[in-house]
Amino acid sequence: MSAAVGTYRVFRPDPQALDRREHHHRAQFSASHHASRVVVTVEGEIDAANSRAMVTYVEAQLVGASHLLVDLRLVDFFGTAGFAGLHNINVVCIRNNVTWQLRCGRQVRRLLAVCNPDASLPLEEPQSLLDDVQAGDGALV
Repeated sequence: MSAAVGTYRVFRPDPQALDRREHHHRAQFSASHHASRVVVTVEGEIDAANSRAMVTYVEAQLVGASHLLVDLRLVDFFGTAGFAGLHNINVVCIRNNVTWQLRCGRQVRRLLAVCNPDASLPLEEPQSLLDDVQAGDGALV
Protein backbone atom coordinates (compact mmCIF):
# COMPACT_ATOMS: atom_id res chain seq x y z
CA MET A 1 0.00 0.00 0.00
CA SER A 2 1.42 3.37 -0.97
CA ALA A 3 0.76 6.70 0.65
CA ALA A 4 -1.36 9.22 -1.21
CA VAL A 5 0.67 11.93 -2.86
CA GLY A 6 -0.80 15.32 -3.57
CA THR A 7 -0.75 19.01 -2.97
CA TYR A 8 -2.57 20.53 -0.03
CA ARG A 9 -3.24 24.19 0.53
CA VAL A 10 -1.85 25.42 3.84
CA PHE A 11 -2.99 28.90 4.74
CA ARG A 12 -0.50 30.89 6.80
CA PRO A 13 -1.22 34.60 6.57
CA ASP A 14 1.24 37.28 7.44
CA PRO A 15 0.72 38.15 11.14
CA GLN A 16 1.07 41.83 10.21
CA ALA A 17 -2.13 41.48 8.14
CA LEU A 18 -4.20 41.01 11.29
CA ASP A 19 -6.27 44.02 12.34
CA ARG A 20 -5.44 45.80 9.08
CA ARG A 21 -8.11 47.80 7.25
CA GLU A 22 -8.59 47.09 3.57
CA HIS A 23 -10.53 48.93 0.88
CA HIS A 24 -12.06 47.06 -2.05
CA HIS A 25 -14.33 48.76 -4.59
CA ARG A 26 -16.72 50.79 -2.40
CA ALA A 27 -16.26 48.59 0.65
CA GLN A 28 -13.98 48.66 3.66
CA PHE A 29 -13.08 45.69 5.85
CA SER A 30 -11.62 45.87 9.33
CA ALA A 31 -11.06 43.34 12.09
CA SER A 32 -10.44 43.26 15.79
CA HIS A 33 -9.06 40.28 17.65
CA HIS A 34 -9.92 39.48 21.26
CA ALA A 35 -8.23 36.26 22.43
CA SER A 36 -9.78 33.55 20.22
CA ARG A 37 -12.65 35.77 19.03
CA VAL A 38 -12.52 37.83 15.83
CA VAL A 39 -14.95 40.56 14.81
CA VAL A 40 -14.85 41.53 11.14
CA THR A 41 -16.74 44.72 10.25
CA VAL A 42 -17.76 45.44 6.68
CA GLU A 43 -18.83 48.91 5.52
CA GLY A 44 -20.09 50.21 2.19
CA GLU A 45 -21.30 48.14 -0.75
CA ILE A 46 -20.80 44.42 -1.34
CA ASP A 47 -21.29 43.21 -4.90
CA ALA A 48 -19.60 41.08 -7.56
CA ALA A 49 -16.60 43.44 -7.62
CA ASN A 50 -15.59 42.83 -4.00
CA SER A 51 -17.43 39.83 -2.51
CA ARG A 52 -14.43 37.55 -3.16
CA ALA A 53 -12.14 40.08 -1.44
CA MET A 54 -14.49 40.00 1.57
CA VAL A 55 -14.15 36.21 1.82
CA THR A 56 -10.36 36.38 1.43
CA TYR A 57 -10.13 39.05 4.11
CA VAL A 58 -12.26 37.06 6.56
CA GLU A 59 -10.25 33.90 5.92
CA ALA A 60 -7.01 35.77 6.62
CA GLN A 61 -8.35 36.91 10.02
CA LEU A 62 -9.15 33.40 11.29
CA VAL A 63 -5.63 32.53 12.45
CA GLY A 64 -5.93 31.23 16.02
CA ALA A 65 -9.64 32.05 16.18
CA SER A 66 -12.37 29.76 17.45
CA HIS A 67 -15.25 32.24 17.04
CA LEU A 68 -16.01 34.76 14.32
CA LEU A 69 -18.59 37.53 14.17
CA VAL A 70 -19.14 39.18 10.78
CA ASP A 71 -20.80 42.56 11.30
CA LEU A 72 -22.59 43.86 8.21
CA ARG A 73 -24.70 46.56 9.87
CA LEU A 74 -22.82 49.34 8.07
CA VAL A 75 -23.43 47.84 4.61
CA ASP A 76 -25.45 50.14 2.33
CA PHE A 77 -25.89 47.69 -0.55
CA PHE A 78 -25.62 43.89 -0.51
CA GLY A 79 -25.90 42.03 -3.81
CA THR A 80 -26.39 38.35 -4.47
CA ALA A 81 -22.63 37.92 -4.94
CA GLY A 82 -22.33 38.91 -1.28
CA PHE A 83 -24.73 36.11 -0.39
CA ALA A 84 -22.49 33.64 -2.24
CA GLY A 85 -19.56 35.10 -0.31
CA LEU A 86 -21.32 34.43 2.99
CA HIS A 87 -21.75 30.79 1.98
CA ASN A 88 -18.01 30.64 1.22
CA ILE A 89 -17.30 32.07 4.68
CA ASN A 90 -19.54 29.37 6.13
CA VAL A 91 -17.50 26.67 4.35
CA VAL A 92 -14.20 28.22 5.50
CA CYS A 93 -15.43 28.33 9.10
CA ILE A 94 -16.62 24.72 9.04
CA ARG A 95 -13.32 23.60 7.52
CA ASN A 96 -11.34 25.47 10.22
CA ASN A 97 -13.65 24.46 13.10
CA VAL A 98 -14.64 28.06 13.78
CA THR A 99 -18.13 28.91 15.04
CA TRP A 100 -19.50 32.08 13.57
CA GLN A 101 -22.42 34.47 13.55
CA LEU A 102 -23.67 37.05 11.14
CA ARG A 103 -24.83 40.43 12.45
CA CYS A 104 -26.64 42.53 9.89
CA GLY A 105 -28.98 45.43 9.32
CA ARG A 106 -32.06 45.74 7.17
CA GLN A 107 -30.33 45.74 3.75
CA VAL A 108 -28.74 42.35 4.33
CA ARG A 109 -31.75 40.96 6.24
CA ARG A 110 -33.97 41.80 3.28
CA LEU A 111 -31.76 39.78 0.91
CA LEU A 112 -31.42 36.90 3.37
CA ALA A 113 -35.20 36.72 3.77
CA VAL A 114 -35.37 35.82 0.08
CA CYS A 115 -32.10 33.93 -0.50
CA ASN A 116 -31.76 32.14 2.85
CA PRO A 117 -35.26 30.90 3.72
CA ASP A 118 -33.92 27.70 5.32
CA ALA A 119 -31.71 29.76 7.68
CA SER A 120 -28.54 27.89 6.72
CA LEU A 121 -26.42 30.91 7.70
CA PRO A 122 -25.99 31.64 11.43
CA LEU A 123 -27.88 34.91 11.62
CA GLU A 124 -27.77 36.70 14.96
CA GLU A 125 -31.10 37.86 16.39
CA PRO A 126 -31.60 41.66 16.13
CA GLN A 127 -30.12 43.48 19.11
CA SER A 128 -32.76 46.22 19.03
CA LEU A 129 -35.86 47.33 17.20
CA LEU A 130 -33.67 49.70 15.20
CA ASP A 131 -32.11 46.71 13.42
CA ASP A 132 -35.54 45.99 11.90
CA VAL A 133 -36.79 49.53 11.24
CA GLN A 134 -36.52 50.99 7.76
CA ALA A 135 -34.68 54.28 7.70
CA GLY A 136 -36.86 57.34 7.62
CA ASP A 137 -40.38 55.90 7.66
CA GLY A 138 -40.51 53.88 10.87
CA ALA A 139 -42.07 50.82 9.20
CA LEU A 140 -40.95 47.36 10.21
CA VAL A 141 -39.23 45.27 7.57
